[in-house]
Amino acid sequence: MAWIDSWFFSLDFPLRLAVAGLVIVLIAILAWWKRQLSPSGLIAAIIMGLASTMIGGFSSLSLYLFFLLSAAVIGRLSARISGLGKIHKKGGRRDWLQVLANGGPALAAMFLYHASGDAVFLVVFAASLGEACADTWASEIGVLSGKPPVSILTFTPVPRGLSGGVSLLGTSASLLCALLYALFSFSLYAAPPAHCAIVALSAFAGMLADSFLGATVQAHYYNEEEDLITEHSRGRDGRKLRLVRGIRFLDNDMVNLTSNVIAFLLCFCLCCLF
Repeated sequence: MAWIDSWFFSLDFPLRLAVAGLVIVLIAILAWWKRQLSPSGLIAAIIMGLASTMIGGFSSLSLYLFFLLSAAVIGRLSARISGLGKIHKKGGRRDWLQVLANGGPALAAMFLYHASGDAVFLVVFAASLGEACADTWASEIGVLSGKPPVSILTFTPVPRGLSGGVSLLGTSASLLCALLYALFSFSLYAAPPAHCAIVALSAFAGMLADSFLGATVQAHYYNEEEDLITEHSRGRDGRKLRLVRGIRFLDNDMVNLTSNVIAFLLCFCLCCLF
């Protein structure tokens, strides 16, 4: 990947922009065609991917691709589980809010790297994307567990797919994803071994924070017609549902963004210490 970046950054800016733009647009259109992105998510992904590639090169783009491709593969597995749509507020296609919640902190890290030249922010970039990917693996693979998930707070069984629930399968998948992201970023950026470990730790800790926030402050509603707890604030007939847990404006997107910021800050602080 280093030789590709070397060639890419040797190009004049207009040509570099055209090459990056062509690659990003093709990838984003393919993701939209495969029903991974909504139209608004498509636009957001193009903007974020183009900005990150122009600053960090194709090494940084490859970390986005790891997230996108792995999410596409495991998303097809969890799609076989019926009933999750009644709980989850949003479907399989990521809109601009979901793209921002999962990739916004990583983009901020890339801008900070551009402004400061400090390679620590490349490590933070990897940790932020690693958290988003680890959380996706935990939720999408966790629902395939043969045993029902349990609350991260009380360890009592909770409905499959409900935020705040964890399983051994999902947690193990999340840890594996965090480790893979750490090794991948280490090979791309030649970061010190300590920073490699920090990426894995920060990504995994952010995933756990996501589950904790999902079990405490994320808004959940009771749907009497379906007799279940859901992230939807309104029923099928449009009526408002009763809030039974959490804070009304803290939906899944806000929780994803918050946990991603936690991974960002934890990674930065640990890199400064070590």
